[in-house]
Amino acid sequence: MDLSGFATSFSSPEPRLLSELRKTTWQRTRHGRLMSDQQTGRCLALLSSLIQPLIILEIGTFSGYGTLCLLEGLREDGVLHTIERNDELFDLQDKFWVKAEGTDRIHRHHADAMDVLSGWDVKEQGHINLAYVDADKQGVVDQFEALWPKMADGGVLVFDNTWWSGTLHGPEPARGPKADALRALNARLRDGSKWQSVVLPVGDGLTVVRKQ
Repeated sequence: MDLSGFATSFSSPEPRLLSELRKTTWQRTRHGRLMSDQQTGRCLALLSSLIQPLIILEIGTFSGYGTLCLLEGLREDGVLHTIERNDELFDLQDKFWVKAEGTDRIHRHHADAMDVLSGWDVKEQGHINLAYVDADKQGVVDQFEALWPKMADGGVLVFDNTWWSGTLHGPEPARGPKADALRALNARLRDGSKWQSVVLPVGDGLTVVRKQ
């Protein structure tokens, strides 16, 4: 058994609704790999439960799997904002969200992430306690810079796919706007002094950042 299999076997099990959503996502979409994997989902749920955030922002909803994981720790008076540009996914999201408790606290934005971030007024909408970034990789550095001033002190940001299947470094690293952006993000998060960061060997690399 490899480490990933061990982790899955000895972690809290995936809730049944999420298991059903995972299967349906693979059946009904052409890009099931874009969905958060099971261990990433359990990490998101645990982080959310530990933080008990009042405001969550998710960038990249896809089928809504990660959304339901984040929802597990949201305060009863909290709001989970999630951003998705592809409205063809909304029916799939709604089919499963209606079966979960607390989904009336989800506010879906059919928009570009940078448009939502540029229009975010912390006086009206509040500072963000937990952010999960799993969308446009080539814009990830801009998303981080836009998110940072909107994060609460002690707030946590989570970035997915920072390992990028191990192709970012080595003798023949991957090239292109996505790979270049992820390399820049990794370096930025490693070298910053205003936050704590750790890369977890979960899924395709999960970087957790806490605002000091």
